[in-house]
Amino acid sequence: MITRHHVALAMLCTTILCSALVPSDPVLITVICIGACIGAILPDIQMKKPRGFQIRTVAWMITRFSSILCTPAICWSYHALSGRTFQPMDKRLTHSVPGILFLGTIVAAFLLIPSLIFMSSAALYIPTALLCGVMLGMVLHLVEDLCTRKGITPLFPFSTTRISGSIRHCDTSDRRIAQFHFYHCSVAAIIIGFQFLGNWQGASSIPVCLFALGSCLGMMIWSSDVSITAEHIIRDWGAERRTPIQLHPLIVQENPGRSSSRLVMGVYYFNKRE
Repeated sequence: MITRHHVALAMLCTTILCSALVPSDPVLITVICIGACIGAILPDIQMKKPRGFQIRTVAWMITRFSSILCTPAICWSYHALSGRTFQPMDKRLTHSVPGILFLGTIVAAFLLIPSLIFMSSAALYIPTALLCGVMLGMVLHLVEDLCTRKGITPLFPFSTTRISGSIRHCDTSDRRIAQFHFYHCSVAAIIIGFQFLGNWQGASSIPVCLFALGSCLGMMIWSSDVSITAEHIIRDWGAERRTPIQLHPLIVQENPGRSSSRLVMGVYYFNKRE
């Protein structure tokens, strides 16, 4: 999906979840929602820089954190573990569960380490809430992208099994993405309305909100005809592996670039020297 779809759907899902977990803290809800929007953008390392300065420019600047700082570290870690070489701009690096865990770890280091040094322990809830929002946004990004035709490779590089759907975000005749927005908005409005009226308060609202969030994500997956494709051949991406072949000394292989007459003459002069 494109950036605005990721941000909108992640914001709605986060609002549904926050209405149960932190219903009485608008500052914390705002911080978590901002983190979710950032996390919904971070995995798109192949985003192109827009012409001029516009809203998408901010999203592009966020993805530079992933492409410049995070993916080289991910490639180095994978190379140290497996000995294989990976391309830093391979989007499967960030569209996988290990990839978002790496991203979350790096974001946590940037958020929490300075906070521990310069802030008091009582103020750590703000960077912690921002980190939780970032992780939630990245998870929602994967769920949303698995509904598209390109799909995701959830266990890359340990497995090349791909999960994909049937949605093409550039197809304006496909109304399913618009239906996703309408359904998410409706569920969020119902949840917030019952919270405002006081019908669902405290811990009793958590199962309801979790069910509402699950219904939103489940509806997306069900409507997208999601399928799993397993690749049995695992290639060494980014590097070509060549295995030397030991030839039998009595076997002569003909070079396709040379004529058979030259080969015969070569054998004749070789036997003559012998």
